[in-house]
Amino acid sequence: MAGSSHEVQPSSAKESKVKGPIVLPSHQLPERFYKGGPRISTFRGEASKSNREPEDWVASTTCCAGHDTLGLTRLPTTDTLLVDEIRNDTAAWLGAEHVAKYGADTKLLIKLLDAGQRLPIHAHPHVDWARAHVKRNHGKAEAWHILAPGRVYLGLKQTVSAERMLELVDHQEIETMLAMMYEVDVEAGDTVYVPPGLLHAIGEGILLVEVQEPEDMSILLEWRDFELDGQADGHLGLGFEKAMTAVTVDGLSQEQVSQLVVRSKDRSSTNLLPTEALEYFRMDKIDSNATVEPSFQLAVVLQGQVEARVPGSSPTVLRAGTTTLFRHADGPVSFTMASDVQSSLVLIRPPQ
Repeated sequence: MAGSSHEVQPSSAKESKVKGPIVLPSHQLPERFYKGGPRISTFRGEASKSNREPEDWVASTTCCAGHDTLGLTRLPTTDTLLVDEIRNDTAAWLGAEHVAKYGADTKLLIKLLDAGQRLPIHAHPHVDWARAHVKRNHGKAEAWHILAPGRVYLGLKQTVSAERMLELVDHQEIETMLAMMYEVDVEAGDTVYVPPGLLHAIGEGILLVEVQEPEDMSILLEWRDFELDGQADGHLGLGFEKAMTAVTVDGLSQEQVSQLVVRSKDRSSTNLLPTEALEYFRMDKIDSNATVEPSFQLAVVLQGQVEARVPGSSPTVLRAGTTTLFRHADGPVSFTMASDVQSSLVLIRPPQ
């Protein structure tokens, strides 16, 4: 609840003294409705604290649904909220071109996610629907870069009427709904794009890096075996009949589903996403020495060891599991991979 000991307290505005690289500590939200968390701790090289902390919110300017500050990232060197720092010096953080197009909106919510159990079947609305019905500035497209393999569920095999879906949800016929969806096996290095409206569920055992539009809102079709009151909280306060209008109930072809998954073995560039996802965010994998243009951007080191350098600073050594934030004003960022061990990172940036 708001004001709990787990929530960060709002900070007062003051001149920013922050410069990149900014290595962010783990930020696993407490007591979520599904199991997970130890794989995140292992990935970060830390001791596990709980099996109910399955999400690590990274460089977040977004609050967890129903809370005033829970979810917001506090910067380690200044003990200030990232959202305040960006508000106080927006152009330095995001760049003039970004500000002209998007204002002080980072356009990103980034997480590490450990599915200690299969997540419930759910969907997120498109921005147009969200603006019209819940007065939000974003919908929720998302993408998952897979770190530990497993199975995901994506979209419907055949078109189903909204009335039939409402009936299945009301009776919590979970096995029937799962059988109606495509099962997709994913390997480490694959990336899955989930467009707004698409029904989906992440399978047990998967560890991933997730990028989303910066909102915390879901339409839940399943809650039977979770610590959730789906009848009360699953429909964004609108009732399921209205909420279901945001969900894609049209069937997809196998080819359409395949196009949502960028396989590691088929990737021909650093880009990890299908073209249609790039209007929402960018996600690249870098596994050789590279210099990237200035941007608000976050690097997640997947393996090995990487040196990051910005103009006017000494290199910062980043080990596997490290999450590191850069401001636009930090300038071009040079990444140098360790020569004695295979090294790579995922770089996440706002849309252009």
